[in-house]
Amino acid sequence: MYNMVSLSDYQNFGEGFGIGSINDVIELNKALNTGGYSQAGGVDARTGGAPLIVESLENSLKVLTFQDQHVKFWKKIYKQPAYSTVEEYNQLISYGSEGGGFVPEGALPDVEDSVYKRKASFVKFLGTTRSVTHPMTLVRTAHGDVIARENQNGILWIMKKVENALFWGNSSLAALEQEGYQFDGLDRLIDNKNVIDLAGKDLEDKHINYGAQMILENYGTPTDLFLPFETLAKFSEMFFPKERVIMPTQGAGYRAGLVVNKFQTHGGEVEFMPDLFIQKTKVLPEQATGGVNSPTAPAKIEGVVNSSATTGQWGKSGGSGLYTYYVTAVNRHGESLPAVLNAPVAIAAEEVENSIDLTITNAAQVNVAPDYFRIYRTERDGTIAYCIAEVPAANISNNGQTTYRDFNFKMPNTYTAFMGEFTPEVIAFKQLAPIMKMDLAVLAPAYRWMILLYGVLQLYAPRKWMKFVNIKAEAQFGIMP
Repeated sequence: MYNMVSLSDYQNFGEGFGIGSINDVIELNKALNTGGYSQAGGVDARTGGAPLIVESLENSLKVLTFQDQHVKFWKKIYKQPAYSTVEEYNQLISYGSEGGGFVPEGALPDVEDSVYKRKASFVKFLGTTRSVTHPMTLVRTAHGDVIARENQNGILWIMKKVENALFWGNSSLAALEQEGYQFDGLDRLIDNKNVIDLAGKDLEDKHINYGAQMILENYGTPTDLFLPFETLAKFSEMFFPKERVIMPTQGAGYRAGLVVNKFQTHGGEVEFMPDLFIQKTKVLPEQATGGVNSPTAPAKIEGVVNSSATTGQWGKSGGSGLYTYYVTAVNRHGESLPAVLNAPVAIAAEEVENSIDLTITNAAQVNVAPDYFRIYRTERDGTIAYCIAEVPAANISNNGQTTYRDFNFKMPNTYTAFMGEFTPEVIAFKQLAPIMKMDLAVLAPAYRWMILLYGVLQLYAPRKWMKFVNIKAEAQFGIMP
């Protein structure tokens, strides 16, 4: 009879092979287990083989915020040196009057005088303070020299502030009877006559041609259009709809999707410059910023329909309905929590050309005074509030009041785009000092330094630029049509 192999042949080999006791299996499992981590004890609670494991951290830092390639306006604008905190320039308005010209034989032509105008702009100051402890410079860090890293981060932080100000800076947002900290951006410098209100519609090719015509009539040449990414995407969809036939291409597969980079207007070729800093109207923040330096929030706001005002534009937002307001106090350090209207303001059908007058009342005890107020409003019968105005504080005392009249010129949940002639003769940035690093005194075992930039945007020809306002934006991403 042939010998048969069965489990009984291994019953005495529990010491190392075959089937062992449950205790043997547990011990073997212990030997193979890294030990894991205890959430309660953290690193000190590691057991088994875990204390012998070296943690792995990639050398490359994963950047989750903007980078230098996003700062497009700043990179493109021509920089000139400034030699004073007040930078002046002259404008040639006209070569002479519109009359005259042809004269009879032998007659003396009329005397014509050129028209000049002197303008001035004030240099503004941007800065951030960075600090690294001395022990931090001695340890081995994952991403190189920590001071160099913080210096780079500080420069990018400054770039974000200056890029945003080039579009949205507003020198009028000043503390009471003081000069504003910001310089004026394109939104303020462009002539008020050079505005196309899309009233909540998409930007189309005909609108760009209308804008080009505005610039041409003021002897400019449109070269650049700075616009939001979403607006560019919708504009591209008009020219390349989904219902199209894709022609064969070289290589395997197809490449689908096209984006318009330039547009040929009757005034010349315009380059599209999508910019992440041209965001839609700001959504009401959920919390205050600025810490202890944040201004004291308003105590209350009141709103009533003013029937004597007749230039309201509520019809472009749908007309009659309920509109809810929120107001925050803002200074150079941060923004307060909002005050909310007790009840939404109702606009009736016969009131769509009236205004809504707001009264903002300060707290009974203003601990930190505001420089200005930021006003948020919902869409008609909406629940999400968007910033539609910023107004200087007219009174910063206890229980002081500031008023604002809303005609719905700026619609919530909309975009703005800017088009003009991007040449040094039309627009430039005057720098009193380039971006620089200035060390601070060592008062503790830590290195501190400032990163500074002094300058001001100058738009020499405000009518050689124009802007599109109230461009349609999707309500919220997530649920798409």
